[in-house]
Amino acid sequence: MWKNKVHYYLRFILGMTRSELLGLLSLFIFLLLADIFSRWMEYQSRQQVMDSFQPTYWTQTLIEMEKSNQASYRFEKRKFSSSYIRTQPTRFQSRFPTHDFKKEIKPAWKIDINQADSLAWVALPGIGPAFAKRILAYREKLGGFHRVAQLKEVYGLDTLWINEHISQFHIGKGLYRYIYINRVDWKEFRHPYLPYRQANLVLNYRKQHGAFQNWEDLKKVQQLDEVVWQKLSPYLSFEP
Repeated sequence: MWKNKVHYYLRFILGMTRSELLGLLSLFIFLLLADIFSRWMEYQSRQQVMDSFQPTYWTQTLIEMEKSNQASYRFEKRKFSSSYIRTQPTRFQSRFPTHDFKKEIKPAWKIDINQADSLAWVALPGIGPAFAKRILAYREKLGGFHRVAQLKEVYGLDTLWINEHISQFHIGKGLYRYIYINRVDWKEFRHPYLPYRQANLVLNYRKQHGAFQNWEDLKKVQQLDEVVWQKLSPYLSFEP
């Protein structure tokens, strides 16, 4: 019954002729035989590998290899004595003459983070031209570094990398630009640590009350954020 349905579907639904049906059947039989043949060849190949394996031969080979690795004994005659001592070298001791080489540890070269140019930064491992440019730009905005830990504030610079190389850095002469709080005008009153609102408060207070003499005068400004100004304090100068 099912044969008639298949024949009807192929013959009349798909519009295949008798010769086309015979060709399709022949192709199916050929593919089936090819698959059976390839599986049989694979089976024969595995069988040959299994037949070629000789446990006795490999066991004997392993025994000989183990014997060749066993430590050999040599006898040395003691000075002023007729007895002999037997020394046993370690299993993996080299039979070639060896020499002791002392590893020379060179001290890491120092870099002045306030004077180093881009070439000096790029010479450090892990620093490319982009990072060198960021470091120099941030240093210029600050007016110099007053401590090495400020390198951690450079955008994208890895803190772990800084801690690893921190012994190579020093600040040299330190800051090279200060904020003269009694002279600076609005256009010059810029710093990465200083928010706009805090700068505006100080300028307005100075306009009304005159110059600041010291830190205590600065703290008289209402709504002053002391945390911000303590961070900024190394860059401040109260010179008239």
